[in-house]
This record gives sequence, structure tokens and C-alpha cells, in this order.
Amino acid sequence: MVIKNLLKVIKKYINLIKNFNILKMKQEIDILYMLLYKLTHSLEDSIDVSAIQTKNAFENQWKNIKEGKYLLSDLWFKENVARILYEEEIQIKKEWFRGKNILDAGCGNGRWSYGFAQLGANITAVDINEVAIDETRKAIKDFKVKKEFYVSPLENLSNVIPFRKYDLVFCWGVLHHSKNFNKSLKEVIKFVKNGGILYIYLYGRESSSYNDDLEIFKERVKFNTLISEQEKYNFLLKKARGNRDIIHNLHDCYAPLINRRLDFDYVKNFLKYEEFEDIVRTIEHTELFIRAIKSNTKDYYRKWILPKKQSPYWFTHHKFYLI
Repeated sequence: MVIKNLLKVIKKYINLIKNFNILKMKQEIDILYMLLYKLTHSLEDSIDVSAIQTKNAFENQWKNIKEGKYLLSDLWFKENVARILYEEEIQIKKEWFRGKNILDAGCGNGRWSYGFAQLGANITAVDINEVAIDETRKAIKDFKVKKEFYVSPLENLSNVIPFRKYDLVFCWGVLHHSKNFNKSLKEVIKFVKNGGILYIYLYGRESSSYNDDLEIFKERVKFNTLISEQEKYNFLLKKARGNRDIIHNLHDCYAPLINRRLDFDYVKNFLKYEEFEDIVRTIEHTELFIRAIKSNTKDYYRKWILPKKQSPYWFTHHKFYLI
């Protein structure tokens, strides 16, 4: 109830400010926003209400806003997703993927699972929302590879899916939305085999200062005080300047309350402690594209590692398009 009550108080103050423009109230509401931001974005554990709200936001997204730029409805992306994965993101030779077992941890509606299946890999797809799993199942149904599907939050992964080690654990744009970042990352890396790869994409702190991030968070709170879905859609459409193709991307920015930004050094030290080697940023960007190898690093560089691709990358440079 903490967040719900804070949202009510904030909305009340917003209305008062609009009516009276009282500086003192503006200062007070900024303090409330900061408190709510900290409660929501704790690395150890955000409060339950924000976690439930974030889960529901993505459930709505995969039901109602499942088309857009850089999804499988985008024909250019669909034709290039396999190449994007091996050449730009993970930077491992195409031949490595055939027959490999891959855990897509937080699969969304299956755009990355589709690319891996194209490359001939076996897929275990996991997501917190059943609607996402249904979409992924449909996306890869025609590929003759092994497929498994599970519904689970990342924090609880090892209690839901059969425990086995994978050649690649892939988690793109998910961990920064989880209730407990540290616990979720620990769960995800349990499934990387010795000699396997972990690949994660995270929102980077370099992309946005704390103050800028707080301003976006205020907009996020306002979005979540809107009553109807039409009001929310109109909000996103305005942010998109009328471009309906990026409504999906902007929904990721404004709908889920949990949107953490991470420092590379924090993540790198976390992975080093868990005995990963060669923890590198594959794409030079303010966001975090991280590949880490669980031993056999020299063998990878001798046989499989591709040189870094230089900009321009597959995504545009609008920071929210990556979401």
C-alpha cells in the first residue's frame, strides 16, 4: 500500500501546484518523488506493489502493444535478428550456435528466441507473464529445434525450471525491471555451464544522470495515475510525436515503475566474484551490452570471438529505442 498511498499524495500535490503554483509544495513533492524512486529502485528488493505493477505493465504490453520497431512485426528486424545476435550483440561466430542450448531469460514475445532458433539453437524460454510465453511459442513454432517454455520471475528461476547448465544464458533488457536485481542476476548465472557464456543488456547509468532519471520517473508516476488505457496510449503517442511504431518502446520507459540504471563496474565486479572471465562491453554505448565467459576464454578467442563491430549499430541512437 505504500506506493499506492504515495501516488495519491503526489497526485494531490500535482493538482495543488497547478492551481496555486506554491513553491513550498513543489519542494515537498520532489522529496516524495525521491522517496518513491528509492523505494522502487533498490537493487536488493523493491517493494511488492512496484514489482506487481511492473509485471502487470508488461503483461498489458505483450497483449496490447506487441507490434512496433525492433519486434518481429518489423520486417527489417525479423530478417536481421540472427545476424544482429551473433555479429553485433554477442560477437560469436554464427557456426557456434547450431545445436547449442540457450536459456532466453525474460523472452518477451520471442524476438530473440526467433533469432536463436534461426541459428539452429535449442531454446528454453522463460518469462514472468504467460502471455509472453504464448507469443514466444507462436514465434518459434516452425523451427525444428528443441523448445521448452516456463512461466517464472527471474528471482525464482531455479525453483521453477529443471536445473541444467546452458551454453548461453541470454537476458536482454529484463534484469533492470526485476524486483530484486542482485537475486535475479545470481539466479540467472546459476544456469551458465562451465565454458559457457552469459549475455545481458542493462540500462546504463551513463545514459542518464540521477537527476534526469528522476525527472523521467516523475513522468512515469504521472502515466500510472491516468485512469483509462486510451489516456495512457495518448500519453505515449505524444511522447512518440505521433510515431506509432515506437509506442511499444516508450511503453517500456513509462509504464513499469521499476526501471533501474546500472554502473558497469558494479556489474563487472559482481560477475568477477561469481568467477566469470573476460567481462566485456560488446557494443560501445552508454547502455550496457555485457558478455561474460565462464572459463575457456582463450579457446573462445582462438575459435569463435568476432571483432567488435563499430557504429552504426542495429538500433537508432534515440536512447529509449533500445528498450
